[in-house]
Amino acid sequence: MRVLLTGAFGNLGLPTLRALLQHGHQVRCFDVPSRTTRKRARGFYNQIEIVWGDIRDARRVHEAVAGQDAIVHDAALIPPRTERSPELAAAINVGGTNSLIAAAAAAPAPPLLIFTSSVSVFGRTQHLEPPRRASDPVVATDHYTRHKLECEAMLRASRLRWLILRVGVALEAGTRSGDSEGLRMMFDMALDNRMEYVHPADVARAQAHALECPQAWGKVLLIGGGPSCQIRQRDLFEAFFAALGLGPVPAAAFGQQSFYTDWMDTEESQRLLRYQRYSFSDYRRDMHWRMRHVRRAVWPLRPLVRRYVLGYSSSWAARGPVRGVASTPVE
Repeated sequence: MRVLLTGAFGNLGLPTLRALLQHGHQVRCFDVPSRTTRKRARGFYNQIEIVWGDIRDARRVHEAVAGQDAIVHDAALIPPRTERSPELAAAINVGGTNSLIAAAAAAPAPPLLIFTSSVSVFGRTQHLEPPRRASDPVVATDHYTRHKLECEAMLRASRLRWLILRVGVALEAGTRSGDSEGLRMMFDMALDNRMEYVHPADVARAQAHALECPQAWGKVLLIGGGPSCQIRQRDLFEAFFAALGLGPVPAAAFGQQSFYTDWMDTEESQRLLRYQRYSFSDYRRDMHWRMRHVRRAVWPLRPLVRRYVLGYSSSWAARGPVRGVASTPVE
């Protein structure tokens, strides 16, 4: 099958690209040219076709869509950038998806379109009995969720064959990126928030298998790691700080804010797409291994790094000057 993959060299696009190639598809990659994307693309030059371009460029999108049997749409701007730059985010997330739908609908044989949505569209549901189901009501709580719901609505209203995948917390174990706004947001969260982890490779496998599963088309499916990945926010924090060698983090550093994550009912998606392989324990073990060099570098400066990280916590700052970090740990 000829497949167009948008955001092909991003954190989710890259494992999806590998999965599509493993399944024998002819892949056309669409992404913005940059030092990072060009570097990531180099290892695939003999296996793929690349169309460099901005998804906001409707003409370039039409060129990319031409002659394809399916589209896997992974390109998106995500929080916190969506909240800092809502107009840019809308142009990329909503405008870009609209251009893809228009180009696909205009094709002589309109391709299937798989859209990567998010569990966040259910809003803040920590007060409800889990798990979340695809039939549950949705609500926009910020620019990001509003964009996802607008895109879902556009797909439903189109004449295309489509599949919407609402994905859980998909983190790559080697990811080290983050900014000050992201750290502050992390510390605002309540430690007992429910969340469902899903490995990016499992998301990629779900997308690749969906191309071979017509029974899934026209559905909204929830993509999560399953029972072994249904965790609390504290589990993710503990794994992250342990991998960096920072030790237990004070529970008092965290806030009480509810976040728009939850556990999900993935029975139908797993039955159809057979994608769940990794557990949260796998993620924790993998992250600990990948961060080993960072951990060694951090160790001599551990007290200073801990103090620096805690400086992003408004809850910790409210306690007064930090003279140490002794407190009730996260775990």
